[in-house]
Amino acid sequence: MKPMYKKYLKFLFTTVLFLTPLYQQAHAEEMDYSADGERRAKSAGELLVGKPAPDMKITTIDGTVIDLSEVYGNKPVYIKFWATWCIPCREQMPGFEAIYQQYHDQIEVISVNTGINDSVKSVKPFMAKMGLTMPTVIDDGTLARAFQLRVTPQHVLIDKQGLFSYFGHVDDEDFHHQLERAIKQPSVDKVTYASSSEPTTRAYQVGDTLQGLDFTTINDKSLEVKFGHKNSDKVGLVFFGPWCEWYLEETAPESSKACTKVRELLEVKSQSEDMKWVSISTNVWSSVAELHEYKKSYGTSLPIVFDGNGKLFEKFDVNQIPTIILIDKNGRIESKVSVQDSEFDNVLASL
Repeated sequence: MKPMYKKYLKFLFTTVLFLTPLYQQAHAEEMDYSADGERRAKSAGELLVGKPAPDMKITTIDGTVIDLSEVYGNKPVYIKFWATWCIPCREQMPGFEAIYQQYHDQIEVISVNTGINDSVKSVKPFMAKMGLTMPTVIDDGTLARAFQLRVTPQHVLIDKQGLFSYFGHVDDEDFHHQLERAIKQPSVDKVTYASSSEPTTRAYQVGDTLQGLDFTTINDKSLEVKFGHKNSDKVGLVFFGPWCEWYLEETAPESSKACTKVRELLEVKSQSEDMKWVSISTNVWSSVAELHEYKKSYGTSLPIVFDGNGKLFEKFDVNQIPTIILIDKNGRIESKVSVQDSEFDNVLASL
């Protein structure tokens, strides 16, 4: 995915260029970007539409608990994922608030900040500036995995029966049609939920000891690491997004600089240290093809793993980009630090 919005932003409010070929090019790129986002969102929900949505409790930033099990069977649900640094999210916010004001008695509207490179300190001022009043939660990655987040913004509609009915990215006529359709749906009985057969696994924490790690890189190469042996190496895991450096350059410059700093530092360290470094990409706004483009554009030599199903981010309890995890030769997780931690720069310096 190319940095389309970097051009788009420069021309958006420059009316003198409105009819110039340059503006037309930027507008075309914006349209391509929207179409790509819609395609990704639709793909994320392709296997879920018509199936029961997660039966879970959601706690908003003001402490209110929304129990979806009590909502299903009574009202449909509209969940919107967004981020403060996301340009189309910003553009859709007035319409989002308008939907809440008009329909909140008829549909459960839940605003979900992804939590990626965001926190209460950035979310609350953003909401005040945008005039957002709907229930809002800052995700730790749990909701993103449950509702198959792949883009920002992402719409998820759940009908009165508790079944997924729509996934989307753009705020267009089709989305509003689906919204009204969900609201006008006759009262129905809630779906009977079967308990999940998959046990809930505990995420790795600092101090835990791992036996080994097994990855498959974007080049389809197996990367196996075993700990506790004479020839075992230390391992560094870098959780990142291929869009972090260029997309966040204007909307979240500190995060953008952090991503650049980590990439450049670890590129040097990977050449000189007796330590294995593995970079693991988020599945939000990312694909194997885009990771190949990233690798080519930035010339990085670190092995790249695409976490397509989000299991690695879940296993290591990661939701920030970048996050660095260091594991010693015996498999013990020594440290974990993200861009939002106060000691982030100190850890980089110590490397």
